[in-house]
Amino acid sequence: MEAPLRFIQFPRETYPQPDGLLDVCFPIHDGDSRRWLRLNVVGVDAATYRSWFSEHYESAWAPVHDALAAMIDSGRAPDVTAVTITADGTILSTSSDASTDVTPGTYYAPPDDYQLPGHCKFELIPRNHLVEVDRLCSFTDLVTPVSSPSERLVFKHYEDGGRLITDVWLSIQILAGMSGYPHLVPIRHLVLHEHSGGVVGFTMPFIPGGDLQATRVSRTFKLKWAKQLFEALDHLNLEHGIDHRDVRLRNLVVDPATDNLIIIDLGKARRCGHFGGTCIPPTSYSPLSFAFQPIPTTLGTAAAEVEGGEEEEEEEEEKAAAANIDISTDPAAEVEEGGEEEEEEKAAAANIDISTNPDVNAAIVMVHELVTRSPTDHAWVTKEHGLWNGRGIDAITTGPWTAHPDARLDSPAEAYHAALVDWLRRRRADPRCRAAAAPLDFPDYMPIPQGDTVRILNYDDPLWPYYKSPLGTTSSVKVSGHQFLRRDAVRAGRPVVDWTRPAATALDPARTLLATGRYADEGKD
Repeated sequence: MEAPLRFIQFPRETYPQPDGLLDVCFPIHDGDSRRWLRLNVVGVDAATYRSWFSEHYESAWAPVHDALAAMIDSGRAPDVTAVTITADGTILSTSSDASTDVTPGTYYAPPDDYQLPGHCKFELIPRNHLVEVDRLCSFTDLVTPVSSPSERLVFKHYEDGGRLITDVWLSIQILAGMSGYPHLVPIRHLVLHEHSGGVVGFTMPFIPGGDLQATRVSRTFKLKWAKQLFEALDHLNLEHGIDHRDVRLRNLVVDPATDNLIIIDLGKARRCGHFGGTCIPPTSYSPLSFAFQPIPTTLGTAAAEVEGGEEEEEEEEEKAAAANIDISTDPAAEVEEGGEEEEEEKAAAANIDISTNPDVNAAIVMVHELVTRSPTDHAWVTKEHGLWNGRGIDAITTGPWTAHPDARLDSPAEAYHAALVDWLRRRRADPRCRAAAAPLDFPDYMPIPQGDTVRILNYDDPLWPYYKSPLGTTSSVKVSGHQFLRRDAVRAGRPVVDWTRPAATALDPARTLLATGRYADEGKD
């Protein structure tokens, strides 16, 4: 598994040091071994910290990721739970102490809690009835059922109570509500925990041939696929009131059996007008950062500048997505002086115009790039190009378009541009832009029990140089429910779901590895 797909950082805590440098602490998930580590990156200067959040973040993180991958793949540190490392990838110390374990636990709802439509008859399959075939990216694997070894499926799951629990919950709800639509990947199974029976994830048919990003050099981009994309977005946005919010080449595939375009990965999809990252009621939600000790109230200047700017930008994008408006212009500036009622009506009309939603902007830019730019130009697929806020969209749609000499197309560039312009014209005139024709009816929130709280002795964390609770004192901790730590549940004698598995470099090719992370001949799930 490549480093950019392998490691995912979670909420971070930043500690300014007297020398002006920063110590940055956060949980990190290894998608290969499915292990969680607490990472303490020490001596980080402002320039390096800023680079972690720039368009070059992959190369900026590479030294740290490469060092972690080498440590895990070597097999010499199977029980390590925390690592202290420098930004250039030098590992200073490790810990296998339970006090440094940030592996989360979470709740897996039973199938009935999903309240799926009656016409959806998804098969139920325990995760120990799935065999691992390949590792695609974090939380996503290629698997095959034990009972049907020739069938290939994509298995998506979640391991903590943060964003991923929302992604799985809403993916299942939305795909169930649009079951049978030909341009959306269908659900094949709900995957259950082998003991509790809770839903840990779902499977979808694996569509061979690669996505449009991976095959943009070798595959001819057909005009009918552009039209099918436009049709599918109308079905999502206008018919059912759903924004996909991640319309990218990597999320578009072509079914070789039908030669039709298929949209995959609805993990970021939400109702039009909804924004935010969780399907958990606010009273139940707490971030994963609670795995750390309390932090100082004042962050370093560099960290505050970067994090503040990032949060403001994300908030602006989310609000734009929620309102489905073009924030490159100020709607208030277009409101003429007049009565309060007239102003309110104009503002309301602007706020519900889903003809300018992020899915539309993404489709415009993506089709334009496929037609007018070299397929070997990797730079453009890594940039947003104003997909959320619509900046520059008018210049693209105005045309004319000129096909790049190396672009592989089955129709003239003018045909793609004409199809786009016609689609936008029809959307602007469609009354469903004001209200979806058949909004999906599903529960926005997973019904999660409050969970149990117990008091346990505070840990003596050997690697934590910051604030510590006094030894011999106790703290109240969650040991079940939405979000808790494995270490606390284990100490309290509560069951936890284990997702860890051997690193790919340590796999035994003669043995069958199940989706549980255990070999089939181990005698346990």
